[in-house]
Amino acid sequence: MKLNSKIMVALLLCVVAAITVGMVAAEDLTLPDGATFTVPDGFTVQEDDDGNTVLVKDNVAIIVLASDAKSPDDAKKTLESKGYTFKNQRDLSNFKNINVVEQSYDKDGMPVYGYICEVDGIQYIVSVANPPADWEITDGNNPANVLISSIDTSNVQTE
Repeated sequence: MKLNSKIMVALLLCVVAAITVGMVAAEDLTLPDGATFTVPDGFTVQEDDDGNTVLVKDNVAIIVLASDAKSPDDAKKTLESKGYTFKNQRDLSNFKNINVVEQSYDKDGMPVYGYICEVDGIQYIVSVANPPADWEITDGNNPANVLISSIDTSNVQTE
């Protein structure tokens, strides 16, 4: 019996260790201006050809940028000049106390969403390429919702 109880204790410790390893804290990333945000569950962090941080899961890609756009119209003009076809826009004011404007585009047959966000007076753009057909930013589990809601500007250096 003593051997069996030692095996049981060893197995129990292995199970606890495996569960502990599986419980990884959410990863935070820092933007060049010092703002941070949480990487949504299941997304991996990569870098694109322009040096931007890209979050990827399956066929969905998310890029977060500090923005010089003064308005959603400025963002629209910039994207249209890069070959994006504007589809529509909706105001999501006070999205969890963040002013957000959602713009949807098409780029070579691929759906793209741009979220122009104002967090503590600072503009950010969250771009989502190739989201699923049932994409809805107001869903609390939506990865863009998770990311936008987590933007923290407390470390941003203002002039």
